Order: sequence, then C-alpha cells, then structure tokens
Amino acid sequence: MKKLLVIFLFINFILGCSNPEKKIVNNPIEGVWFKQSEIIFNSGAATDTLNYDGVLNEIYAVNYYITLVNNVNLDSVTMEDKDLGFAESGQYEMYNDTLVKKLKYGTAWIPNAIKKWKKPENDYLEVKFKVDISDDHFLKFTAMDSAGNGRADLMRKIK
Repeated sequence: MKKLLVIFLFINFILGCSNPEKKIVNNPIEGVWFKQSEIIFNSGAATDTLNYDGVLNEIYAVNYYITLVNNVNLDSVTMEDKDLGFAESGQYEMYNDTLVKKLKYGTAWIPNAIKKWKKPENDYLEVKFKVDISDDHFLKFTAMDSAGNGRADLMRKIK
C-alpha cells in the first residue's frame, strides 16, 4: 500500500508539472530516480556497496525537485518500522558536476532544519552535492572528505 501511494504521488507530480507548450532543454538529471544502494569510498576508490531496503525517490523537473524518503528502522522487539519518513521539495540548479538544492519545503524535521541552517537573507536552505550522472544512474556524494573517504547514493532512473 505504501509503495502504491508513493507511485501515485510521483505520477501526480510529473503530470502536474508538465507543460506541453514549452520546449524543455535536455538536462541529464531530469526524471524519476530511486536509491538502489549506497557505495562506500576509501581513498577515492569504491570499496563496498550496501543494499538499501528503504524508499528514497527523487523527481527532477525543470528547475524543481521533490524527494520522498522512508528509511527502514525496525524496532528490535516488535519488528515494526519506526521510521515515519519525510518529504522535501524546492528548486535546484546544476553546475557541471554539482547539484545545488534550494530546500524550501518539507515534512517531519525538515522545516526546523531549514530555519536552523539557512542563511538569514534566504527563505531556503542551500545544499550542495557532487554528482556523477549517466543515462540510467547517478552517484550523489552525500559525504566525502578531502582524502576521498565517504559515501554516495547510487540512484537508478525509472523509465
């Protein structure tokens, strides 16, 4: 049921944001993506791949994006999923290999994070990610130090 609701929301978002009269310039990140796994890097080399059991979907339209997340956090006694998930949305820009999200709206803890970390002159929180995009997948580096140690989300395109 949860997956059906997520798919329904994605379809509504895509149809609601489309404009058939406007010619859209091809942007490689535009489309619907899901997180397949997380890749661990040590000294700049991929050393491990961790399967991702939750839901992390991102939709990129012309300059706008929405992200839906529901990680798996099982209670050790009841085995019920305690993670309620969250959603975020805003505008984005691409600069070569950098994705700049301007996070403006969200659920759960997102509104407090925006208020806490945004610049006073902005009504959004700017978050930057290094990305490596190809036709059917992209890496979104979520943490990486100067020595090349960190992690990246492996996102696959839904066609």
